[in-house]
Amino acid sequence: MHRKRATRLVILTLLAAGCDHIFVPSEDLTVVRQVPVAQNYGVHDTFVRDGLAFVLAWNTGVLIYDVGNGIRSGTPENPVLVSSVATAGGQAHNGWWFHNPNTSERTYLFVGEEGPGSLGSSSSGDIHVLDVSDLANPVEVAFFHIDGAGPHNFWMDESAEILYAAYYNAGVVALDVSGTLSGDLAAREIARVQPGGAGNTFTWSVQLSGGALYAIDMLSGLWRLTPGSPFGAMSGGNNVAERFSSDMWVHGSYAYTGTWGGFPRHGTNPGNAVKVWRLDQGAAPVLVDSVIVPNVGTVSDVQVSDDGKLLVVSAEGVAGGLYVYDLTDPARPVQLGAHHVATGLHTVTLSVIGARLYAFGARNPGGAALMIFDLTELVPQ
Repeated sequence: MHRKRATRLVILTLLAAGCDHIFVPSEDLTVVRQVPVAQNYGVHDTFVRDGLAFVLAWNTGVLIYDVGNGIRSGTPENPVLVSSVATAGGQAHNGWWFHNPNTSERTYLFVGEEGPGSLGSSSSGDIHVLDVSDLANPVEVAFFHIDGAGPHNFWMDESAEILYAAYYNAGVVALDVSGTLSGDLAAREIARVQPGGAGNTFTWSVQLSGGALYAIDMLSGLWRLTPGSPFGAMSGGNNVAERFSSDMWVHGSYAYTGTWGGFPRHGTNPGNAVKVWRLDQGAAPVLVDSVIVPNVGTVSDVQVSDDGKLLVVSAEGVAGGLYVYDLTDPARPVQLGAHHVATGLHTVTLSVIGARLYAFGARNPGGAALMIFDLTELVPQ
């Protein structure tokens, strides 16, 4: 039987709040390859574009794999290492390969360094810029530093040549990345804002969509910002009281955000939630649903497929692993499948390669590996 018609879903309970749902996971996702990563913390994140997977492997550095590009005849089923480079300071956490539509250049890879920090008050690490014009020989050429703060996730307005960085306690930072990049980029800072204010800001992710910049903050929830120099009007925020927030993805008129700290912190629901938000033009985000992932300590990464049909979630904790949801109704995700990973998946990213949809998951820290799943058969028709 076709898997997308054999979802084996069981709704356990609709909680008294009227919007929390818990699903029993079905184990029917196809793992096509596991690529071991040195147990030097392991793999933290993966950025996949044009058939190349940039694996951010902490102190091991950045590992570049051909998974369908053709440069080394690699595929998702047989990734082939192109090159590797250790960034200054190590702790390579996240990345973004910049495709400049104005110049057609694909020169720079931005890498976030995640150093030690304290929730709500401090963080550390720099943004490192690699010249990857020769993919076989990447070279670090520039950096950006903020005293007492470090970056987490990135989003780029490529046509405007602006990098937006979630910068933990520093909030959201915008950098001009036009032209040639070298040395200290401090003079490139365009704008900075702490959405929740001092002491109530620890920003996890940012995303530009529909002319607005959305930021998810561990302490103060989901915000809508107006891009500019400085940032313009803000709305939303202080809208997730029972848990800490984690990652975010915006698609069309909806946003999906993760949470952590709800198990056992949030005693009535044994797990953590994917929050579903309606995004009306110019208005603050409105919470419309909350889907519980049972027995997980952290919903650590979320992403929607480009066609808007699937939501994928990586999770850590007792029931850590990969979870996939049907977004036929974008306001009401319905679980399609799951794959349990004992040590958890810290992050997941989607990419279409050869007309098939793959998920690239980061297994860490125990048994560190890049796990690659084929989700093609789950996509609703």
